[in-house]
Parts: sequence; structure tokens; C-alpha cells
Amino acid sequence: MKNLFAISLALALFAGQAYGLGAKPAGVTGDRGFDSMLENLNASANADPDGYYRQLSIRQGIPEQDLRQAKDRFGLGYSDLYMASALAKVKNRSILGVAEDYQQNRGKGWGVMAQEMGIKPGSDEFHAMKRGARGSLDYMKADVPKRQKHEQALKQEHERKAKRDDMANKHETGKSKQAQDANKNEENKGRGKTR
Repeated sequence: MKNLFAISLALALFAGQAYGLGAKPAGVTGDRGFDSMLENLNASANADPDGYYRQLSIRQGIPEQDLRQAKDRFGLGYSDLYMASALAKVKNRSILGVAEDYQQNRGKGWGVMAQEMGIKPGSDEFHAMKRGARGSLDYMKADVPKRQKHEQALKQEHERKAKRDDMANKHETGKSKQAQDANKNEENKGRGKTR
């Protein structure tokens, strides 16, 4: 009877771990809402990686090349990249250092790692990271064609401005040439020569 109880208990524990009731898998923060946001962020970033890198770089103040390097070197998913960049920003550390720490302690998950870095669940820092994830997700979920149209319009405006500047420079150069020709004509008239 004791053996049957022990076997049943062992099976229940094993089944519990298989269904996520045991240790938390890597990447989990311990906050269901936050974890859900990160999961959705990962899916959205997969659809537009370049847009994700651009917005994350701007939001976190980390160069795109550092973000790409951290992802590639340490095998981070896009949601992991968000967490590494958010922790780097909050703790004023390099993203490569945070990503390396995560890789060495991957089994702990981001929530434990944040706590070890001094960020308590429910703290202002934690909520700032959560708001940042929401902002990134909202940006990535924005209508992609609308975002692309906006980026195209900015590019076209930049090209029009460059063309106007170029034409203005040519016009000034033309005026200068005309002024030089007029001065030569005046000099030649004074000498009795005309063109």
C-alpha cells in the first residue's frame, strides 16, 4: 500500500511538472499578464524583426547592433531580448552582460533574475518594464501597412527636401554664373567690346 502511494505521488509530481505545475520554464517572469504580453510580443516581432529592433533600440536607448548581437550570441528569443534590454536599461548595465548572465542561469527565468538584480515584483521598476513591454507590443501590433505607409511618407518627404535643397543650390549657382556674365559684359562694354 505504501509503495502504491509512493508511486502515485511520484507520477502526480512528474505529471504536474510536465503540465507546468513544477518549476517555471525559462523566460517566465512569474506574472501571468506580463508573460502573456511577452508571448504576444515574440509572435509580433517574428512577423517584423527589423521593425522590432528599430523600436526596441529607440525605447531602450540601446544600439540596434548591440540588440542583434545579444540575440545572436546568446540565442535569445525576441521576448528574451526585450527582458534583457529592459533589465539593462533599469540597472544601467550592458545588454550583452545581462544576456550572458541569463544564458548562464537560463533555468531560473527572468523573474528570478530580476529579483537577483534587486527588482522586486510589484516595484516601480517592475511596472516600468511591464509598461515598456505593453508599449512595444502595441507598436508591433499597429497596422503594419499603416506603419509602412508612414515610413514611406517620411522617406518621400526627405527625398523632396533633398531635391528642393539641390535645386536651390543649383539656382544660387546659376544666379552666381549670371552675375559673373553680367559683370563681364559690363567690363567689356567699358572696353568697347560686347558679347
